[in-house]
Amino acid sequence: MSRTETLELLIEIQEAIEHFETRIDEAAWSNAFGIGLEFPTIAKKNTHNIIIYGMCIGRLKERFTKQLNTLK
Repeated sequence: MSRTETLELLIEIQEAIEHFETRIDEAAWSNAFGIGLEFPTIAKKNTHNIIIYGMCIGRLKERFTKQLNTLK
């Protein structure tokens, strides 16, 4: 993989991390102020999704670090 391809991949990974962070913010907002406040099943699903999104972010950060180390 060339340096340019690695840099492009790093950008894609960073964008994916930002996407999941946005999804976490939306689910947390829904639980605090939105429909999750009124329906416990939706709040439970949002809480579960927040956990899953956090795991995805962790995995993406590992991938980011691995790819970053290949540039050095």
